[in-house]
Amino acid sequence: MEATVDVHVPRASIGDELRERLAVLGMRAHLIENEERCALEVSFEDVKERLLADVTHAIETLLAELELPLVVQRANGGCVVRPPGD
Repeated sequence: MEATVDVHVPRASIGDELRERLAVLGMRAHLIENEERCALEVSFEDVKERLLADVTHAIETLLAELELPLVVQRANGGCVVRPPGD
């Protein structure tokens, strides 16, 4: 299920600039401009890729905090925690 966030902005030029910055972060933003409001509807471009990146980052952070000699490798749509060189 795709989740969206509405971001109300005072004018379209700010929305356009924000849309470009969000795109760099892998998000899709659609500008809605009418008499009632000026807003962006924001969602992730690829939810699975974002989830995988966040999970990988969490694992890497844990490994670093515990000072474990392990690495994270992406494989088959998931992650594998393994010793380096394996």
